[in-house]
Amino acid sequence: MGEYVLENKLDNGATVLGLFPTPIYCAEIPKELSVAANFFDTLEHREGNMVGEYGSHSKNTYVLQEPECKDLADWIMTQVKKYADEILMYDYDEYAFSQTWVTWKSPGQYHTLHTHPNSLISACFYYGYGDENTPAITFHRPNGGITSATLSPKYKADRRPSAYSWETFQVPFTPGTICMFPSYFLHHVPINNTNYIRKGLAMNILPKGKIGDPDSLTELLFDKVM
Repeated sequence: MGEYVLENKLDNGATVLGLFPTPIYCAEIPKELSVAANFFDTLEHREGNMVGEYGSHSKNTYVLQEPECKDLADWIMTQVKKYADEILMYDYDEYAFSQTWVTWKSPGQYHTLHTHPNSLISACFYYGYGDENTPAITFHRPNGGITSATLSPKYKADRRPSAYSWETFQVPFTPGTICMFPSYFLHHVPINNTNYIRKGLAMNILPKGKIGDPDSLTELLFDKVM
């Protein structure tokens, strides 16, 4: 049984336990590092798998390995380490980017519900211009609105005071910020209903050299795969 839980005391003396929360890490990138976005816009793009819907992404899918991005990549990795060590409580010494790519969503484009396979932590750095209607990312609770319960409940119209009834939560598009989340977390990008391109740098991140645990026989050493 977990030692720490989120508690919500009710006025009748009862306690509500908020079990198994999924933490999303958001941070503002220092302005002097955000200039790397100028380099992002010089990259050649190709259409995604769903032409006309998914949008485009850079042909270079290892963008943060480029010398123009070194300072930004180093700073992001310090944030990854803090998120992994202090929030997710993962036990790895170092982390590394697997793939990093620039993603654009033009007006009318979106990205359907998905997760990021072969990755532990994923992130997106938002840049460029966006108004208050520019879509960023919408997260879904594990059942994604598709319930396995026998009964499908009817909810109150205003559910904001109770996070326990939320099926989705949207993080706003704020240029100059980065959003990190566990790669297994279901999410999608809503339709871009603005006149501007939604721009971001997406990232997948793994522990450096290995993943899993040797004692539970789940260890995968990348240099020992035969």
